[in-house]
Amino acid sequence: MDALLDYLDDIEEVLETSKSLPFTNKISVEKERVLDILNEIRLNLPDDIRSAQRILGDHDRIVAEAERKAQGILEAAENEAKIRTSNHEIFRRASDQASETVEESKKNARDLRLNAMDYADSMLKDAEEQIKAYMANMEEQHKKVIEYFNQISDVIYENRQQLRGR
Repeated sequence: MDALLDYLDDIEEVLETSKSLPFTNKISVEKERVLDILNEIRLNLPDDIRSAQRILGDHDRIVAEAERKAQGILEAAENEAKIRTSNHEIFRRASDQASETVEESKKNARDLRLNAMDYADSMLKDAEEQIKAYMANMEEQHKKVIEYFNQISDVIYENRQQLRGR
């Protein structure tokens, strides 16, 4: 994102340092410099898209990690239940406690999974909003550049008409 902002600063600098045309509020810019900056923006735009894809990958990793932890909790609960089966009373208590542990583990796993999904959704939402903001900003800058070139074209046309005495 910083690179994109730097490019926008470069365009602003080109506009601010350009020479004013006599008797108008219009300016003359170095076309190649503006085109180079726009080309750099196009080349760097995929980095932002790769960042969004990385966030998607993080979602899958977080969900997989939550499932792995839940499986570990379930296995620990099962092992604990097996150890306590040596005596009938111990077995009954162990069975009850194991059921509670399994239920609690399932609830914890479910909560962890939901939290991971909420986190991933939040990250994806942020990425989506950031990309939309980039696109809107780029569209606005594009409109400004087109408007600027249309103004320059109008000035050139007017100057030509004045030269021809029309």
